[in-house]
Amino acid sequence: MEEKNGVIAFAFGAPWNLCCNKQIAEIASQKALELKAPIFTQLDIHIELGIIKVFYIGKEYGDQLPTLRIARAAVKWAKEQGIGKLWVAAAEPHLWRCLRDLEQAISEAREKIGVEPAIQEYEYQEDSWFSLESRLWHTRSRKEWNQREGTLKHLPFFLYKMIAK
Repeated sequence: MEEKNGVIAFAFGAPWNLCCNKQIAEIASQKALELKAPIFTQLDIHIELGIIKVFYIGKEYGDQLPTLRIARAAVKWAKEQGIGKLWVAAAEPHLWRCLRDLEQAISEAREKIGVEPAIQEYEYQEDSWFSLESRLWHTRSRKEWNQREGTLKHLPFFLYKMIAK
C-alpha cells in the first residue's frame, strides 16, 4: 500500500500578504498538487482552495505560534488523517528548525511519520524571506533573524520546549 503524504506550511512573519508567505504558499501548493496531498498550515499562509484540501491550525493554539507548537498540531493532524510522510514548506532560514521541531513532535507522539523538505533548492533571492512590513520583529531582516535564531539554536532543548509551550 502506498504511503499517504501531507504537506505542512510554516509561515514566516505576518501578515499573509508578505512576499515570503506567498512564496511558502506557492511551494506548499506545488508539492500538494504533485503528490495529490492535503496541506496543514497557519492562517498567514493563503492557499488557493478548490484543487487542494487545506486544514488550518485553529485559533485555540494562539496567534503567534511557536514552531514546536505548530509541529505538534501537525503531527496530531497527520495521525488523524493517516498520513505517513510530511513534506515541509518553510522559508529557507526557518527550515532547519521546522524539520527539527517536527522530528521532536513525532518522537513525543511516538508516531512513525517521515519528514522531508518540500523543496531541495530554493529558487528565491535570499533577502526575499525578510520584510520590514512583518509584524514579527525577528523576520524583518537577516540580522534580526540570526540574533534570535542563534539563541534558539544553542538553547538546550528542554528549555526551548518550555518557551515553546
